Amino acid sequence: MNDIGSAEVANPDRDGNDGSARGLLRAHVRAGWAAALQHERFDNDDDFFAIGGHSLLIAEIMAGLGALAGTRLSLKLFFDHPTVNELTDALAAHEAFGSLAR
Repeated sequence: MNDIGSAEVANPDRDGNDGSARGLLRAHVRAGWAAALQHERFDNDDDFFAIGGHSLLIAEIMAGLGALAGTRLSLKLFFDHPTVNELTDALAAHEAFGSLAR
């Protein structure tokens, strides 16, 4: 199993033209957040901690996303990218998520 940390995360494209594959990855990220938080009252640019999230929930989210791609994700990756959009962009930069993000 691969191990994805935050050191190799590329600067994401901020133009907003994600395309449908990026949208699918974003939907997986949102679903993980909604399941962990037990609500969907957040926007894609809301900070996870500002909407009721805490570090124990991060482990749950990252385990689920890692299982989706067959890799292990660093919790630091989430701390470095605490919004749905930022985390989606960071995950899309890694080849393990290529089929979901491109």
